[in-house]
Amino acid sequence: MILKSLLLKTFYFLLFLLLGIYVTVYLHKKILAHMQSRRGPLHTGFHGILQTLSQTLKLLLKSPKNFLKSQNLVITIGAIISITFAIAAFLLIPLTGEIFFINVEISLPLCICFIVISNTGTFLSIDRTGLNTNKILGLLDRISTTIVFSVPLFISSLGPVTFASSFNLFEIVKSQGRFYNIIYQPLSMIVFSVTCLLLWQRLSLDVPSKNTYLNIDYLSTQTGLNLLMFSISEYINILSLSLLATLLFFGGWNGPGFLHPIIWTIIKTFILQVMFLFLYTVIPKIKGIKRKINISLAFLSSLSLLNLLIVIFVVLYLKPIFNL
Repeated sequence: MILKSLLLKTFYFLLFLLLGIYVTVYLHKKILAHMQSRRGPLHTGFHGILQTLSQTLKLLLKSPKNFLKSQNLVITIGAIISITFAIAAFLLIPLTGEIFFINVEISLPLCICFIVISNTGTFLSIDRTGLNTNKILGLLDRISTTIVFSVPLFISSLGPVTFASSFNLFEIVKSQGRFYNIIYQPLSMIVFSVTCLLLWQRLSLDVPSKNTYLNIDYLSTQTGLNLLMFSISEYINILSLSLLATLLFFGGWNGPGFLHPIIWTIIKTFILQVMFLFLYTVIPKIKGIKRKINISLAFLSSLSLLNLLIVIFVVLYLKPIFNL
């Protein structure tokens, strides 16, 4: 019976993960294309729906013998670290009250830590044969973005934690039985969303291999399974952050009873992903470590702390009176 339950949970999570990645990549290409007056994927399948599958198979079959070569071993380890911690973060997020892989009391901070570690796995992604100054700067820009903006990401999640009095995602969703946290904590939601957008690196599944000083993409010399794992780990993190936003601020699987709870989770996550992808094209990329620190610590973290003080006041004084 336990084995059957474990297999069923694994099936649900694999199905949700694979479909979620596929839909995220397709939405990414289509939404950005329409916003830029392009058609996007069109010819591979109906409206290019099989384009992602085609590119994935291409990378899987491209140079498989080079995957474990000694000169690529460090890069391979970095790719494995990225995708392993990305999957671990996703497995900590419950889909409904009944469909979850593992229930940990500190699931929220663990999930955020795993996402940050997955992003910093690109420390090992530089290929020495194609090394140049621009690629190093691109890598350092990604790492500094991940480290700096992980601070307001965690602080903005403390509002729902304080209201639920728990770091457990189940308890956070349960505390939103009457009203969603977005009503009480709009500042926290705004900071969390902006931080998620700034953490996304928007990798493509097929970066052309070029060894030129004009190319600033540190993954441009990667190919095959390494590039595929780095790219998939990025899209898993996008899906995980969208799910976290759903659970923290929009009640997770809570909703009217005429739909199954997992349908509510899928609908809310889908709407958030479309909104995030739309906003991602509007928010400009921030360059310069000093500017990033100023925006992260002086602005976003300050808003998160202000929201936290408001939530503490509500929990101590208003919650007992109005039975929130």
